[in-house]
Amino acid sequence: MRENDDSQRMSWDTADENRYEQSIAMKIPGYAHMHDLMERLLAASLMNQPQARLIIVGAGGGKEITLLGNRHPEWSFTGIDLSEPMLQLAARRVAELKLESRVDLRMTSIEAMLEEVMYDGATCMLMLHFIQGLEAKKRLLHSLAAKLKSGAPLVIAAVNADLHAPANATIMNAWREHMLHAGITVDEWERFADSLGQESDPISSEVMIQLLQECGFTDITRYFGSFWVEGYYARRI
Repeated sequence: MRENDDSQRMSWDTADENRYEQSIAMKIPGYAHMHDLMERLLAASLMNQPQARLIIVGAGGGKEITLLGNRHPEWSFTGIDLSEPMLQLAARRVAELKLESRVDLRMTSIEAMLEEVMYDGATCMLMLHFIQGLEAKKRLLHSLAAKLKSGAPLVIAAVNADLHAPANATIMNAWREHMLHAGITVDEWERFADSLGQESDPISSEVMIQLLQECGFTDITRYFGSFWVEGYYARRI
């Protein structure tokens, strides 16, 4: 690894929007599969709610909204993100699929949403590890739980890791070889590796489950794993 200067810092949710989808799919083995399983879980959970309303936390890029919106023509979505370029990319993709009438995109945080709308389900994909500190992560999850109806499903994915675990060097070496083989450059890999614990703040799987429990979720089940990227299904109590 090498020292990062400000111009070289890596963050998945502020990446070049024109390359974001391609590069993140190369970084995470099974990226498309993770999202396909997300849709299957939500569909199974909401089969008796054909006009479900979902909140998408970290909606920049539009991956979740376009996938779910295309497969479920009666669902509607509120997508929130703090990255204006990524929200613009999401808006373009929503327009391409003519989903505008069912999608509300907002540059805001879940904590800042004051309206008393209750949602039937939610996703929070690949953004929790960018929230710095346990208390901030807890505030996000508490705020999200407060927006969900009882029994509403949540699908959440994040980089979960104990950065001091003995196996970390092996995992990092294997992940590096995967990324380079997939077409990620050495510079991109080094920016990613340097970002762990700096621009991002991963937590362990055990802490992830504990946080979800403390913030009002139950039936917590791991549905996806790829190196340190994990996906979980849960329901609002």
